[in-house]
Amino acid sequence: MNLLAVASHFITDFFVSFLNPLAPFFMRKFNIGVREIALLITSISFFSSIFQIIFGMIASKLESLKRGLFVSMLITIGSMALVGFSPNIVVLLLFFLASYFGNSAFHPIGAVMARGASPYSLSIFVAAGTLGTALGPVFVTQFVSHYDFEKLWIAATVSLVIFLLLYVREPNRMNADKVKDRTKFRDSLQGLRRIIILWFVVTVRTLVITLSNTYGPIIASKRGLPLVFGGLLLTLGIGLGVATTMVGTWISQRFGNHITNLVSFAGMAIGVLILAQPVSALLLVVGYLLVNGCGYLTMSTNVAHAQQLMPENAALASSTVMGFAWACGVALRYLLILPFGDNISAQLMVLFAISIIMVPISMLKIKKNGVVLNGRGAS
Repeated sequence: MNLLAVASHFITDFFVSFLNPLAPFFMRKFNIGVREIALLITSISFFSSIFQIIFGMIASKLESLKRGLFVSMLITIGSMALVGFSPNIVVLLLFFLASYFGNSAFHPIGAVMARGASPYSLSIFVAAGTLGTALGPVFVTQFVSHYDFEKLWIAATVSLVIFLLLYVREPNRMNADKVKDRTKFRDSLQGLRRIIILWFVVTVRTLVITLSNTYGPIIASKRGLPLVFGGLLLTLGIGLGVATTMVGTWISQRFGNHITNLVSFAGMAIGVLILAQPVSALLLVVGYLLVNGCGYLTMSTNVAHAQQLMPENAALASSTVMGFAWACGVALRYLLILPFGDNISAQLMVLFAISIIMVPISMLKIKKNGVVLNGRGAS
């Protein structure tokens, strides 16, 4: 396990998780509506994530992944240090875009550096990012409730210092240096055909999770609950995802990754169905626990499965089923946000139907050289 990669994943995902819980805050600060803030969040996620497949190709050609990680971390943290000074919604968009681009560039680099002999090495890496995503919302909502938004630069500076200390102390390892990939560009693209089913599964899973998380704090706010409750809601759901990421690896090792995806979509279907109803605050929490807990079951298993299917270019495989699939899932949100507008319940009911349809699709077999590779034993 690479401590620098794990810690960096926590820090990057901690900062980019600020956007969703602050949606009600930005709506009031810049006087915008539900559709506008949903489209803004979707645009930031899409335009940053769509480039992750390119970052994966770049990462596979780097002489030193460690230096690439350094640059991506500086962009992510540096942009978040400035986001509090945004005078209008356009500048806010640009700062968040820069931060998300840095985070997108980090992921394929970190995923390769985090690989180890144990299948749980990648799970620990993913769990660290999930933990950062879980703690970010409750931290930032508490922060803006007690301090000026501009003072976020203090948190960014502290995080940068911690990262630099770890960076200097981290020894050079095989996974961090001289891992330059010799695979031709054309062969790399042909290899992507092996993981197209995984790409589709992660794309749809992303649609369900991200749209649910976008509307979570907004639903809570519309029901008269405080801003902090929205942040806590996301923290509880994603915090559960830290544990279920490890559980998902165990299920994949024992039964196969296809079973893990089946359980994931079944659980998310129940969760979004609950969220679509005018339920109490308690059931709102239960719905989010189901959506995020079940969604995060496959956060590392699909990446490990993709690396198993494309061992000759693990960075490209990782970026395809992480960032690129994430971007495609985020892009699908436009198809729900634009026609349904402010009707959140209708969008959630569509997500319910999609999740149900994905249950049998999750069982499709993935073959390589005529042999079924279902993710069992992937590392």
